[in-house]
Amino acid sequence: MAGHYTPPPGDLLTGLYGAFFEPVRAGSAAFFQVSPLSFFALLRRGSTGISARDARLLAFFALAAALVVLAYARSLPGMSADPGFVPDMRYLSPAYLPLLVIGVYALKHAGLDADGVGEALRTLCWLAVIDLPLIYVVLQVVAGNNPAGQVAFITTLTSVFLAGAAGCMPPSSPAAPPPLLAYTVPVPMLFSLAWLAVVDFRFATSCWEGYHFWIPVVEYVWYIQYTIFPL
Repeated sequence: MAGHYTPPPGDLLTGLYGAFFEPVRAGSAAFFQVSPLSFFALLRRGSTGISARDARLLAFFALAAALVVLAYARSLPGMSADPGFVPDMRYLSPAYLPLLVIGVYALKHAGLDADGVGEALRTLCWLAVIDLPLIYVVLQVVAGNNPAGQVAFITTLTSVFLAGAAGCMPPSSPAAPPPLLAYTVPVPMLFSLAWLAVVDFRFATSCWEGYHFWIPVVEYVWYIQYTIFPL
């Protein structure tokens, strides 16, 4: 039974990379594009300093995420090329929460304490207020008729800054929080918001249903931006 439901190792690794990092289908977003904080779940180092209660909770969430991935193991090689992968990574979406919890705990273990979290949230707020509208406008002016190219560009930026944030994490739990961690972590979160903006307001009309918005305010915003940036 295991042989029947498990793909060959090479196909499995390729499928995991496509699903979590770089989808095959143009315009799709990988798991860590949608939920960048989940990436830090892969960087959890060691078991020192973890209470027995936290260890049990982390083990539970890790098991939950692993079971979601295993449930789709046979489909992983072709998953990132599937039309259902657009606009989000919906097949593995039940793994968002458990991996997010582990990723946040990994950041805590890396020294991102309450003060660091506060600074990270303030940084994200300013980035969202100042840079998010600018990123969206620039993308529409430069590649307004190519939403798939916009998503690919944002995905590349997300990967670069996730790597930068990973480099700021110390090898073990530090005595003091790393000074750069609170400023590097919000940047991939900003790019995730930028991806959502592209998907919500550019991907919609490319679907056969039209994905009409039911909330009037959002619908008006949708019409305004298509008046400014028509396809």
